[in-house]
Amino acid sequence: MGSYAVLWSDPVEEVEAGRLELEPSSLRFEGAHGASAGRVHRVYYEDIESVHVGRQPGERVAGKPAIVIDLAVGGPLRIASINGAGTVSELAEELAHLTATRLAW
Repeated sequence: MGSYAVLWSDPVEEVEAGRLELEPSSLRFEGAHGASAGRVHRVYYEDIESVHVGRQPGERVAGKPAIVIDLAVGGPLRIASINGAGTVSELAEELAHLTATRLAW
């Protein structure tokens, strides 16, 4: 489907850098540096309650606008693009389509 260079963060972990792949049933994160190198984390689309683009300071990742994914369990997951804001919008639209959730701008 698609692959993106991203930063991501959840309420438990520090900001991680790596690759996000959109798979048929899930988001697949693979860490690229340090302790997260090679570590894989999946988020299944069915566990996603909502998706929106976060522009407020508390929603950003490393100062960048981020996609905020509210999960059924575990709190929000924030994803920022390493490649720029246009990628955030593209990815947010794809996620809204794949999860069948309404995208809040």
